[in-house]
Amino acid sequence: MSRARLAARALRLALSRSHADPTADYNAASEDYDTYFSPVMGRHSLAALAEVPVTPGDTVIELACGTGHLTAEIVRRLEGRGTVLAVDKSPGMLAVARAKVPPRPGGRDSLRVELSEGDMESFLQGLPRGSADVVVVGWAICYSKPPRLLAQIERVLRPGGRVVVIETRADAHKALTERLERIFADDPTLLTGLVRVALPKDAATVARWFTKAGLTVAVRREGSQVIPAHTPEDVVEWIQRSGAAAGFKDAVDSAREEQVLDRIRAGLAQLLAREGRLDLHHTFVVVTGAKPADRPAAAPRAGTSGART
Repeated sequence: MSRARLAARALRLALSRSHADPTADYNAASEDYDTYFSPVMGRHSLAALAEVPVTPGDTVIELACGTGHLTAEIVRRLEGRGTVLAVDKSPGMLAVARAKVPPRPGGRDSLRVELSEGDMESFLQGLPRGSADVVVVGWAICYSKPPRLLAQIERVLRPGGRVVVIETRADAHKALTERLERIFADDPTLLTGLVRVALPKDAATVARWFTKAGLTVAVRREGSQVIPAHTPEDVVEWIQRSGAAAGFKDAVDSAREEQVLDRIRAGLAQLLAREGRLDLHHTFVVVTGAKPADRPAAAPRAGTSGART
């Protein structure tokens, strides 16, 4: 195993801007996401949302809405009055979300729901400053440059507006990620793109991102969920169908994808034989905060000239 060769391969990919896009994995997982991910991790998403008040008449922005699991709860809390503006980069996930939470045109004392396809930061840049009461980011801030995304969130929030982030922690699925690292170190040519994810070490890391963006911090906590996968095949199926392997398809030589999966299964089988069980923990963080109530709407920052005012 040569980590030096892997590091050299990663550097070449970085210099050539060969970055893996997670969209293909989420498209592939979209039909099964509510069977695999939502029943296991969805309750943690709902618990995170419960830590910020969503009241009738609010304007709520949801970034990376996925299959609409949280979107449906936001709509329920608005009780027929307010606005939901949701965005996701995956057409497959959005198709499921739109079937679950159909768009609504809105109007006086009624509910407006819009689900758009696109990038989170670009979506925020197209919104007026000081226009949102709540911003929700579920399992997706890692796909951005977090301080920059949070600065955009601060811009679109009204004074006193709230934000909640729930995100996978960097040590999640440790046995699996260690196995992947060994596979790529043994044969760096398997890696054809870099998965760029900013997974936080802990809740304190996300809290620092909040502070850097000018947001206060109200809640910061850690969580962990054992994944219901007890055999190597179960693990591979779960990561593929839950979206946990987002970026894998674009990061691995497509002609040898099954070879990589077989080596993952073999490594997990060794771990199972040695330890007698496969306990994969999906660790995560929840951080909530707000834009200070006495702060006027921020002036446009560099790079936000396309935002409407």
